[in-house]
Amino acid sequence: MIKFFIVKYLAFLLGCTLCFILHAQFAVPVVLAASITGLLGSFVPATQAFGLHPRAAIYAGSFAGMCSAELIGDYWQLALLALIGTSLYALTMNLFAGFGGRLGGVAFVSVALFMLTRGVL
Repeated sequence: MIKFFIVKYLAFLLGCTLCFILHAQFAVPVVLAASITGLLGSFVPATQAFGLHPRAAIYAGSFAGMCSAELIGDYWQLALLALIGTSLYALTMNLFAGFGGRLGGVAFVSVALFMLTRGVL
């Protein structure tokens, strides 16, 4: 179970970081950055142990990585955002059937919770 969470966390962090770097450092439009990240994530091989969840976590991470560079100051904040997003992804994994709008919803709520946490602290 913990191995599954770690793989999802690393996949979410990869998607989030790649999308964020593409648009913050290389000035790629955010929609194109998320599309490139999702496309690259589609090449991750599916395994029996994890199924398609790493691909979906990369894609959800790319949605979360679409945040403005003004909201995320450094890469530690991206790591915290990915932890929140992965936790929500794991909690809702069996809650909704299919992947549909859940990935975007997970990304939105994780960014909202991150901003709330940052505002409180």
